[in-house]
Amino acid sequence: MKTVAQIHVMVVLATALTPAIAGYRYSSFHNSPYDDEDSIEDNISLASESDEINQNAIVTHSQKHATYSVPIYQKIGVPVPHPIPVAVPQYVKINVPQPYPVQVNVEQPIKVPVYKIVPKIIERPVPYTVEKSYPVEVEKPFPVEVLKKIEVPVPKPYPVPVPIYRHVTHKENPRRTWRW
Repeated sequence: MKTVAQIHVMVVLATALTPAIAGYRYSSFHNSPYDDEDSIEDNISLASESDEINQNAIVTHSQKHATYSVPIYQKIGVPVPHPIPVAVPQYVKINVPQPYPVQVNVEQPIKVPVYKIVPKIIERPVPYTVEKSYPVEVEKPFPVEVLKKIEVPVPKPYPVPVPIYRHVTHKENPRRTWRW
């Protein structure tokens, strides 16, 4: 579809080229902008008339046509297409976001079996001593006569020399182990 500007350019070119191709102009009471001496028809020439082969070179000649003034006696209303502004809808393309599948982790209540460990209480008997009367036959003492007392020598441990230094503490003191 042609725009208004393209139609306007075509109408202007059609009105400018029509008298140039025909070889004459219409004379009217008002002058058109194309009635000047330097018109478009001065620059238009047929290729068959103007091309000459001269030493293998193509030379183009421009020919000026004589203008003929034709008097206008009666104006006939010819419908001339004029550009008509037509409202053209301007569509603005807007990118509408479309849904697409996305992998989403949906948290659902998952029933997890819970095993409750109930400890079995095993009562073990604690051993304790029980005094029971045990019938034992005890011999009654009989009189003994002491004749002589003999001393038995008991060996005693021999003395070990332990050197005692001045800076060594023989007591356990966690804070200080040295004495000055």
